[in-house]
Amino acid sequence: MRILLLAHGPSIHTRRWARALRERGHDLILVTAHPSSAPEVPERVVGRPWPVAALLYVSALGAVRREMRAFRPDVTVAHFLPNYGFLAALSGVTPWMLACWGSDLLINARRSPLHRARARYVLRRAPLIHVDAAVLAEAAIALGAQPGRVWTRAWGVDTAALAPSGRGDGAGGEAAVGGTGGPVRILWTRQLEPIYDPEPFIRALGELKRRGVRFHATVAGDGPMRQEVAAWIREEDVAREVTLEGFVGEERLRALYRESEVYVSVSRSDSTSQSLLEAMAAGLFPIVSDIAGNREWVTHRREGYLVPSGDRDAIACAIAEASRDPEGGAIRARAREKVVAKGSFADTLDQLEARLTALASLPAAGARREP
Repeated sequence: MRILLLAHGPSIHTRRWARALRERGHDLILVTAHPSSAPEVPERVVGRPWPVAALLYVSALGAVRREMRAFRPDVTVAHFLPNYGFLAALSGVTPWMLACWGSDLLINARRSPLHRARARYVLRRAPLIHVDAAVLAEAAIALGAQPGRVWTRAWGVDTAALAPSGRGDGAGGEAAVGGTGGPVRILWTRQLEPIYDPEPFIRALGELKRRGVRFHATVAGDGPMRQEVAAWIREEDVAREVTLEGFVGEERLRALYRESEVYVSVSRSDSTSQSLLEAMAAGLFPIVSDIAGNREWVTHRREGYLVPSGDRDAIACAIAEASRDPEGGAIRARAREKVVAKGSFADTLDQLEARLTALASLPAAGARREP
């Protein structure tokens, strides 16, 4: 198929989708308002800089239509509703699929009546809408999407590449947390941004140290709160126990998964977290915030622990309990099994190709929905 991808060029997720579709033999170009530093597929940069972000995408309308006429795609895929989804809906591309990322439905669409109206406009015009969690499907339908056009499927991860080293497929082979007798090895991979709420995690580490729990935590994330995080680490006197690595590449991240035992994410809002699926596939013990997106993957005490958002004491208690939970090995095994069964990226690609093929076969007039 000839696929036109409308998406944010610098995003690791954009690059991943583009690379995977290209490797499956599809002819693909990326049209973006923000160029990637190292394009993996042919790329067209569109739009003019404006102080109001929405105007950047409106200014790209003519360029997108020209690319459509020149490339003549079989199908267009637009990632993230408020910008590239909005651009696709305005430009009249057909047929096309909208891929929602989470915050576009759970946060952006709720900011004001104007944001809500824009979301409804896009959702009512998208012939196919891909969401990665039931909570997103509910939000999309509540905003006007036709239920029959909403496809719910996790993006998925490379479960084979993430298999725990030396433990086969992870079916019952994961060791209990802290089984080596050393410090509990904790991993954080979320960005250092308010939505991911790193402060209670760092405060929990300070509480663990005061309780005498031995641990080492690696913070593999970066963002606008990095300096604040560094200050909290000093305040809690855990500088020797915490490595603040910043953003890491794919190879280093996989090495960290192999070296770690417990994964912590206390996001205040999320759909299906890619980092959670990666950690589960790698055989880590998940400790995550008790929100709808996480509950689709973690049942408390079955595939991990759920903790209240923002509760540093609960996070500390959960890490300490995980370090001595006799079911720790079984919990880690069940977590991996769930992702292998429901969260394989290869399986998602198979389903995506089938849906895009069906979408491309629709008559042009039938692929659009009038308001």
